[in-house]
Amino acid sequence: MNETEVTYRPWNKNDFDQVYKILMESWDKAYSSFIPKEDLTYYLNQTYNTAKLEELFNSENVFCFVAQVGVEAVGWLKLSIDKVENRFYLSSIYVLPEFQKLKIGRQLMEIAFTSAKEKGFSEIWIGVMDNNLNALQWYEKTGFTFEEKLPFQMGKTVVQHLIGRKKLL
Repeated sequence: MNETEVTYRPWNKNDFDQVYKILMESWDKAYSSFIPKEDLTYYLNQTYNTAKLEELFNSENVFCFVAQVGVEAVGWLKLSIDKVENRFYLSSIYVLPEFQKLKIGRQLMEIAFTSAKEKGFSEIWIGVMDNNLNALQWYEKTGFTFEEKLPFQMGKTVVQHLIGRKKLL
C-alpha cells in the first residue's frame, strides 16, 4: 500500500454502520480462533446495534473517534469514564484488518492518552482478552501493566479478561 492519508476525528451518527463493520471484521480476525462465530455475532448485535451506538453517542462519559481513509472509517476508538471506579478506560480500539500495520492503532492510542490527560486523569485503564496475544503484547509494548483478571462473556463463551493500566506522563 502506498502513502495512505489517514485523518482522525470524533465520530458522528453517520459512522454507526461503518463502526459496526469495523467491529465485525476486527473481531472475526482477533477472536474467531477462540470464540465461536455465533457468540461473536450475538454479542456484537446485543452490544453495538444502532440503539446501543446511539446510547454511546449520547453518553456524557463516552468519547469515540474514528480513523478515516477517504470517506471510509477504518478504525474506531471508544473511551469511557467509570465514575464509580474513578477510572478512564480505553474501552475499544479496532482497525480494519487491511489497514493494520499503518500505525493507525498507535495514533488512536495517542488520542486516548491525550483525552485522558485532558479529562484530568493521570492513568488510563484497558481490558484485553488473555487469548488475544497480539493485542496483549502490543499493549504491554505500549507501557500497560496487567494486574487484574476477570471473566468476560461473549454469547455463551467465557474468556479471561486482563485489566491493565498505564501511568500517563
